[in-house]
Amino acid sequence: MSKKFTITFGRECGAGATNIAAYLSESLKIPYYDKDIFRMVSDKSGVLEEFFRVNNERPGNNLLYKLIKDLTPRHQKPSLGKDIVSPDNLFRFQSELVRELAENETCMIIGRCSDYVLRDYDHIVDVFVCGDPESKIRRMMSTFSLERNVAIDRIKDTDKQRSKYYNYYTGRDWGAAKNYDLCLNTGNMTIEEAAAQITFYLKQKGYID
Repeated sequence: MSKKFTITFGRECGAGATNIAAYLSESLKIPYYDKDIFRMVSDKSGVLEEFFRVNNERPGNNLLYKLIKDLTPRHQKPSLGKDIVSPDNLFRFQSELVRELAENETCMIIGRCSDYVLRDYDHIVDVFVCGDPESKIRRMMSTFSLERNVAIDRIKDTDKQRSKYYNYYTGRDWGAAKNYDLCLNTGNMTIEEAAAQITFYLKQKGYID
C-alpha cells in the first residue's frame, strides 16, 4: 500500500456491496467490517451486542434532529447514563468505533452512515452500490435461497429502512450521487468488474501502487 485509506460502502439491498468488499479484501489484503462491528462495539462499550443488532439501521425518534439537520448524534460523545441503549446513543457508540478504525488502519466499512461519520477525514473513498431491480432480486434469491416474492419484499423493506436511517442521522438524502466518490451499478457489471473500478480509482488517487 502507498498510504492509508478507508473505503466506505453505502448500498442498496441485493446490490452486492458485501461481495465487492470481500473480493477487495482478498485482492488488496485489507479487512472489511460489516455486522462484526456489533461485536466490536459491544466489547468496547460494555453494552450487550443484541442491543446493537436489534437497532441495526433503525432511526431514533428525536424530533430535534429532524428539525435541525446540522444537529445530529454524530457530533456528540456516547452517553453512559440512562439513555445508554437508546438508538441515538447506540449510533454514537458505532460512530466512535468507525472513526477509530479509520484512524488506525486501512480498511473498508459497510453501512453505518460511515461516509458521513468520516466526512471530515481526508483519506476516505466513499462508494455507493446500486442495481436494477431484477439483478438485485436474482442476487437475493441466490444468496439467501429466497422465493422471488420474499426477495422483493426484503429488498423493499430493507431499502426503506436504510433510507430513513441514513436521512435521520445525516440530514442527507440516501443514495444521492453527490455524497460519494464512486457510484456503481452492479446490474451492469460483475462483482469482479465493480471491484476493478474501485481498484482503478485507488490507483488514480495514489492510495495503492
